[in-house]
Amino acid sequence: MGDRETLLVVYDRGSLAPTRLAHAAEANDVELVFLVGAQTLGGGVRDRQAEAHTELMLPTLRMLGETIDATGTGEDELLSLISGHRPAGIVTFSEFQLESTARLADRLGLAHHRLADLPGITQKDVQRRRFAERGVDAVRVATITGTDQVDAAVAHVGLPAVVKPVRGASSRNTVAVHTVAEAHTFVARALAGDGPGPRESALMLEELLVGRPTPAPWGDYIAVDCAVSAGRAEAMFVTSKFALAEPFRERGGYGGRSFVEDSLVAEVEALACRAVEAVGVTTGIADVEIKLTGAGPRVIEVNGRLGAWVDDLAVRSGFADPADVAVRAALGRPFEARRRPAPDSPIAFHYLLVPPVHARRVRSIQNVSALRRVPRVGRVSVLTAPGEPADWRLGAAANAAAVTGAAGSHAELADTVAALEEVPWIAYD
Repeated sequence: MGDRETLLVVYDRGSLAPTRLAHAAEANDVELVFLVGAQTLGGGVRDRQAEAHTELMLPTLRMLGETIDATGTGEDELLSLISGHRPAGIVTFSEFQLESTARLADRLGLAHHRLADLPGITQKDVQRRRFAERGVDAVRVATITGTDQVDAAVAHVGLPAVVKPVRGASSRNTVAVHTVAEAHTFVARALAGDGPGPRESALMLEELLVGRPTPAPWGDYIAVDCAVSAGRAEAMFVTSKFALAEPFRERGGYGGRSFVEDSLVAEVEALACRAVEAVGVTTGIADVEIKLTGAGPRVIEVNGRLGAWVDDLAVRSGFADPADVAVRAALGRPFEARRRPAPDSPIAFHYLLVPPVHARRVRSIQNVSALRRVPRVGRVSVLTAPGEPADWRLGAAANAAAVTGAAGSHAELADTVAALEEVPWIAYD
């Protein structure tokens, strides 16, 4: 591969399109090597959904760089294959591959999440303890691995509370409980796999953070993606959020101008950077969700990779180039976390149309073109089909459609959201 540096990409379903990554790599004179099938490393089980996604994407990955398939390969053999490419950095944009990426980075001597810090980055209960120990935030929390632990957890945390997986993404199996009976019922079903989603091996019960009163369609929480170098985090991009769908399902986000007042956004950014440093992220990009409560901003969680939709929103609004930051950070190069947007920069949005909480399956889809005719809509991606599950417990996996576009003001964006929700394009059972 000549004198160009090589970046190893541990690939899976994630938050950055390979084509965007390849564009950033080319701009930085970097070669890409995509590692697929890494979920089987260290005795991990095969993930049929991940394998199907990878098979679909392989032709694209092969056009953009070299590929290595780790499926059925021992770790020593795999390290030999990887070492032949002489990678100068390693990165993943997938929540599902954070552990395998950290393990490979450790063996290859490359900068990434340190193995000792990984529990605080990937396990939400450990993460809560790290926040408390480092004076970042303190929320009552209890870990539940069996139904016999529910009563003690409720006694410690109190009600109402939130139940969610210790490890998880995309709002899967996340719900508020208001009584001990509700907690018992939901925990029993989640641990038994009695539902459309996967069986959970560990759940956490945590104090419910109540958001401040916020007018529709805006959310009472914000995400901040932080760029990190040598253990120091700086805010890169703020994704303001739309109001959650019941019970805790995201409806997407927008940026870079926020409906939230500037002084509070600055406070949120500072808290997000402290949270990232507290859990031990030392290089790359981390995504932080912050709740806006009446008593001030509170940390919801830290994710040890680029957040969903962030690259698209940041680039279209002109505030940052996360793909470029990710490439440069992984290789230990200096980066520019933020860019100065034009005074008339648009408000870019990524809005999710989600099933109602009572829906269980998609009955029919029609009139998608009506969504595309809504003012300020640029693209509509239908994410489901008739007969597909629509249960809220699936989280983002049950989303019906993603709509992207741009608005000139928050009033225009609010009008667009209202119009999208009025279009009769899908029916559910």
